Amino acid sequence: MPFTAQVLHGFNPLEALEDEWRGLFNQAESPNPFFSAEWVFTWLNHRGGQVFPVTLIVRDADNRLVATWPFFEYPAIGGRGLWVGLSDIADCLEPLVIRPDESLLGTVFEALGQLLGDYRFIWIPLLNERLVRRHLEPALQRFPNLTGIHHRTPNYFVDLAAQAGFDAYLTDVVGSKTHRDCRRRLRLLEQLGPVEHVTYRTPDDLLQFDVEMRSIEKVSWKGREQLGHLTKAGSGDFFNELLPKLMALGQAEITALRVNQMAIAFEIAIRQGSSYGFFHIAYLPDYQKYAPGRQLMLYNIERAMSEGCTEFDFMQGGHEYKQKFCSGNRELMDAFICQRSPAGRLNHWLSRIFTRRRAN
Repeated sequence: MPFTAQVLHGFNPLEALEDEWRGLFNQAESPNPFFSAEWVFTWLNHRGGQVFPVTLIVRDADNRLVATWPFFEYPAIGGRGLWVGLSDIADCLEPLVIRPDESLLGTVFEALGQLLGDYRFIWIPLLNERLVRRHLEPALQRFPNLTGIHHRTPNYFVDLAAQAGFDAYLTDVVGSKTHRDCRRRLRLLEQLGPVEHVTYRTPDDLLQFDVEMRSIEKVSWKGREQLGHLTKAGSGDFFNELLPKLMALGQAEITALRVNQMAIAFEIAIRQGSSYGFFHIAYLPDYQKYAPGRQLMLYNIERAMSEGCTEFDFMQGGHEYKQKFCSGNRELMDAFICQRSPAGRLNHWLSRIFTRRRAN
């Protein structure tokens, strides 16, 4: 089936696409959860005049929208560049496609050549290595470019479908030493009072827990270091609007760990199909010795398994605990694609210097 790629510039043509975008996401076989209409249009609403959107779309022979990839303009030497939309907040930046069709994906990646006609560079982080090897690199052979492709921290996950059960997972993956330590810390926590886990799934549930949740993050190490999603300047209002939308659609949920009815930790999960996404966690520092984050994570791994999820995705970050509790990983890569022009070469040269310094 023939596909046609098109580039949309600005807010108006993108906003006119919102209903079609939502329909594409709902029909997609395995959509990138961060490129739902709720994520994308809420992000645009909060970024406002800070970004100018440039959107790559693909339609099939019947004029149906079958792929989207949001970008925004970014300053470049000698002109403008492009960054993938939501790159400041999302954990996956792969294009949204209706199905992983070879021809469709080929069209999406080859259309990057259209973008390089007007922009000095395109910055695409967080691409699955499979997409890079099978689609991006072949597409780069079809149009002039200068490219730097680099590995980054892998995406760790638990293959829940491969586990014989939660006890088997604890034995085979976590290991007896770590499991004993978790049990010991839980027993110490239980000495403080009744321990319970509460999962909030609806916007009304969120209203009940919102103040507690934000208070926990504010005093946590993430809050103190300005790494918290809910209390950090520039993202707090975004999540305040986004979370109720996602929860109304069953695409997000929040689980709290309570001791004596007081919440000491919470985790935000992104739910999509049979995948459980471990998106964000925070806990009260006074309870650190009880490993509340780890206790909550293990509870949710068991819960995801009991609810029929096939994968517990740790999402971004190479934290030691993710490596310890995972059963596999996916290699991720960043791509910096530049024009073959004097200005493009300057941007490419600077990107190589930056990459070397970061590696050192």
